[in-house]
Amino acid sequence: MARILVVDDRAVNRDLLSYLLSYFGHDVSTASDGADALRTALADPPDLVVMDIEMPGTDGCTAARLMRAETALKNVPLIAVSASTITLEEAQRAGFDDFYPIPIEPRAFLARLEPLLRRGNPVGDGIRGKL
Repeated sequence: MARILVVDDRAVNRDLLSYLLSYFGHDVSTASDGADALRTALADPPDLVVMDIEMPGTDGCTAARLMRAETALKNVPLIAVSASTITLEEAQRAGFDDFYPIPIEPRAFLARLEPLLRRGNPVGDGIRGKL
């Protein structure tokens, strides 16, 4: 089981990702924007952050840069999820490890998270066996 922070300004997206990740046994916390995500992650560093790019206030790219500047968070895997036109390269320049476009296909999305979870939490058994 991993501790995953889901960040999205749209409640329906947060709820969907939270449900999906919780269903597969992960402990999920949520934040509604980048500033809230940074506060939440600093208070209790997660094993992985799944974050939207386009949010009002502190957007996902800004939040990723801020997280990478924090010693406690610089190695936490970050995955961007968005319907925006951002490219993987742009997301990586902001500090994300990966980018997954919306709409999310659950099995493909979970499989994409597995290597990030193993990197951030080498003791964990991943999620592939649960798919």
